[in-house]
Amino acid sequence: MVLHPKHIIESCAGYGGLGLAVKIAEPRAKSVCYIEREAAAAATLLARMEDKTLCHAPIWSDVTTF
Repeated sequence: MVLHPKHIIESCAGYGGLGLAVKIAEPRAKSVCYIEREAAAAATLLARMEDKTLCHAPIWSDVTTF
C-alpha cells in the first residue's frame, strides 16, 4: 500500500498552532497555504517558516479572494 502525504490549507491560520498539531499527529502532513489577515500573526507564520517549524507556503491575506 502506498501512503501519500496529506496537504493542508490553513484557513484563519493565526500563529500556525493547528498546523503544528496536525504535523505531530500525521508527520507526512504538509501545509500548502496559510490564510491569515492579521499582520502580527502573518509575521509569526513567516518566522516559523524561516526557522523550519512550519512548512514553507504562501500566506494569503484575504479569505474572500482565496
